[in-house]
Order: sequence, then C-alpha cells, then structure tokens
Amino acid sequence: MSDIWNRVFTSDPSFFGDAPSNFGLECYEDFKKQGVKKILELGCGQGRDTIYFASKGIDVVAIDLSQVAIDALSKITIEKNLPIRPMIHNPCEGIPFDNSYFDAVYSHMFFNMRFTDDQLKYLFVEVNRVLKDGGLNLFSVRSDSDAMYKRGTEVEKNIYDINGFQIRFFTRSDVEDILMVTGFTANKIIEAYEAPASLYCVFTRKVSK
Repeated sequence: MSDIWNRVFTSDPSFFGDAPSNFGLECYEDFKKQGVKKILELGCGQGRDTIYFASKGIDVVAIDLSQVAIDALSKITIEKNLPIRPMIHNPCEGIPFDNSYFDAVYSHMFFNMRFTDDQLKYLFVEVNRVLKDGGLNLFSVRSDSDAMYKRGTEVEKNIYDINGFQIRFFTRSDVEDILMVTGFTANKIIEAYEAPASLYCVFTRKVSK
C-alpha cells in the first residue's frame, strides 16, 4: 500500500492540494467547541489538514505509511515550528499510544484503503482505546453515491481496483454497523461532495463508560 503512495507523492508534492480540506475545516469547528487540544490524524498524507490544525494551536500526531509524505511533513514541521509529531506507522499493527491519550481522532478518506473487514474493525477498536471518554472520532469515507463506485475491478466486497488504487466504498449501513460494534455513537452523518469524491462525513463520539 505504501509503494503506490510513495510514487504518487514523489511525482506530485501537492497531490491533494495545499489548502485544508472542506471536511477538515468543518471538523476544526467541532474541535474548537469541544476544547480539543491533542489529536491523532490517521493517513495524514502530505499534511494539508495536519498543518491547518497545528497552525491553530492543536497538537497533532500525524501517522502515514508513506515515507515520502512523512519526510515532507517533517520538513514543514521544523521550518514552521508547528506542534506536529509526524510518524511512519501502520495502524493495523496497533496505535502506539496509551489508553485515553487523545481528545480526538481525525481521518479524511483513510478508511477507504484496502483493509479487510477484520482490520477495519480492529482500527476502530484501537481508535476507541486511545480516545478519552467522550472523545471525538471524526472521519470521512467515500460513499456508495460516488461516481466511481462499482467501477474498475472488484477485488473484495465493496473494494474496487481503479487505475491501480484499491478503494473501499461504504454504504450508510456499513458506517452505522461498524460504529455500533466498536463503541461509538454518531452525532451526525452527512453526505458531501469534495472533488472528485462523494463522501459520508461522520461525526462520532466515544461512548463514555
């Protein structure tokens, strides 16, 4: 999985653009309301949202599998003296932080990677573990309204190989099911379009014990 993204980020240092995503901007408003100070970002890529959050004074642990992306983000972190901790790590091997460590976990289309059903469930369980009680888990996924849904070659259920990218698409019930079994309650699930993807933008909270 990392090889293709290393190639993409090497060929285009601004593959996703430099401005923060619309989803990131909306999530920041929730971070402000909840007084979030420390977040984990999964699949940070080149860091457009990471840099935005950090510029607002939020401490960000930014994880990605791409060495190219993490090296570039590390350089920007130093140059701009931002509160970012870039890490190359595979979360499927566990999130290397203590229980209840973060105020929020954020990811933008990270869960669309080719994870097995068991890996996906494990990732959500790990997110739950490292979140404080009541902590926010805000994420977006490509939806079944996406123009590319069922295009390309289906390699597993709802996972399609499209020009070398293996993408998982989600139905609304897929989202609701995984939240139910991994200890999250949905505040809202919004359908949105952020070129070129149609998304479910999911705003959840860890169920307090």
